Amino acid sequence: MTLTTAVKRLAWTGLAAAFLLAPAGLAMAQTADAGDARAIEFGKDIFKTKARCQFCHKWDGTGDQGYGGNALSLRKTQLTREQLAETVKCGRLATEMPYHDKFAYTDKRCFGVTREQAGGDTPPDANQFLQPSEIAAVVSYVFAKIVGKGDPNYDECVDFWGKDTQQCEPLKK
Repeated sequence: MTLTTAVKRLAWTGLAAAFLLAPAGLAMAQTADAGDARAIEFGKDIFKTKARCQFCHKWDGTGDQGYGGNALSLRKTQLTREQLAETVKCGRLATEMPYHDKFAYTDKRCFGVTREQAGGDTPPDANQFLQPSEIAAVVSYVFAKIVGKGDPNYDECVDFWGKDTQQCEPLKK
């Protein structure tokens, strides 16, 4: 067999392998996308009901005055995913942003301080604590649907509340 023939066989073998493996890669990507969609939907549910983020940050993440004082806009946040996860877990010192980790401030896992060290700056505990997977899902939801999205629109409102609500009427164009 000549070198040219060997190179051609190798090229055809590579193309055949790529052709045969492409559907598997596509299936894995679709599975990952479906998994991401489920995580985002789960995060939205936690944001909306269990963690009750919407009461201060509003359904659209624009923030406003609420029970927690001035909630920051999640749409305009400059926090990284890791920083947002830490904020959900630990709250924010000297603010009304609650912590959602049951063990926050029992040791130095949050900002390197205990409750005793934080004193009056310890944030309030949340109405319900979250599991690490729930915190991760909320962060995934916020980054997928809120951060950097600009002004809220009708489609986002319907995605959050559902199509059978009057809540979204002011955003209809």
